Amino acid sequence: MLKAKLSIFITTILSICAFSQTAEQIIKNNLERSGGENAWNNLNSIILKGEANITVDYSYPIVIQHQRPYNKKVSFIMDGKEVLNEGYDGKNGWTYSEIQKKNIILPNYTPDAFDSDLLKYKQKGFKVNLIGKETYEKGKQCYRIVLLKNKNQSFYCFDDKTYAVVFEENKDETLFYYDYKSFNGLTFATKIVGRPKEGGEYVIKFNSIQTNPYIDKKIFKF
Repeated sequence: MLKAKLSIFITTILSICAFSQTAEQIIKNNLERSGGENAWNNLNSIILKGEANITVDYSYPIVIQHQRPYNKKVSFIMDGKEVLNEGYDGKNGWTYSEIQKKNIILPNYTPDAFDSDLLKYKQKGFKVNLIGKETYEKGKQCYRIVLLKNKNQSFYCFDDKTYAVVFEENKDETLFYYDYKSFNGLTFATKIVGRPKEGGEYVIKFNSIQTNPYIDKKIFKF
């Protein structure tokens, strides 16, 4: 009886270890196939340009400028003028107030990290677990992985053939990624569909992505 219990215990432990290694390998494959971990580590700035469909009736050109580690500026072009949607200057978050007709500080703003949580996830304190495979489109399956850190968790699904991230789910929204293209050796989704938890949907399509462009820090003074 003891021998049987020990055998079950060992099998369970080995199964958990294999599961963990598989999750790590999936993330490793994703990074390798999208350009390589070293190339992603050497990405220090990026400019993305495209079109944002905020609702069915409203669509605007969008420009995103992001600089390591947190500097960020997201702007819409409305009637030929640049309007700040979201920005971070290293200290405060900002947005444009239609009422005050000027940029104002956003209270309790949490800046986005420049890197994906998948990059160097161990050093960032994340644990990963492979939940299993699921169908995300007709005839297509993905590996569903959860990233855990303290009480926070987010889910990623990787196509089981290309290892590209097909969707990501966090506490605020679900993001779907489409139309991957290579820019200077790094692969990016050029179409993102966001579905916030409170409802609604937005679509962003990028037609231009510049990697490691020079960005004057004055751009992040709002």
